[in-house]
Amino acid sequence: MSSNERDHPRTRLNNELQLIYGSDAAKHVRWEDFARGPPNNLTWYSTVYIDDMKYGDGTARTKDDAKDKAADKACNDLRRERLGQ
Repeated sequence: MSSNERDHPRTRLNNELQLIYGSDAAKHVRWEDFARGPPNNLTWYSTVYIDDMKYGDGTARTKDDAKDKAADKACNDLRRERLGQ
């Protein structure tokens, strides 16, 4: 795995979830994504839930960027929780 792939927000979130839940990690995460605005000027909103608790949200011009922002926030919060900070 390249450094770029390891640093990707959704990859980091997945890795953090696997530390906590092991191979069942995917069963604990849920995404909600939607767009608003005119078709030529959409704004995407993404929220990630872990065990039905909101852990991160993101807003961006593309769906992928919104998901990355939400994943980044969630990963940082999970890491702080796991490390007891």
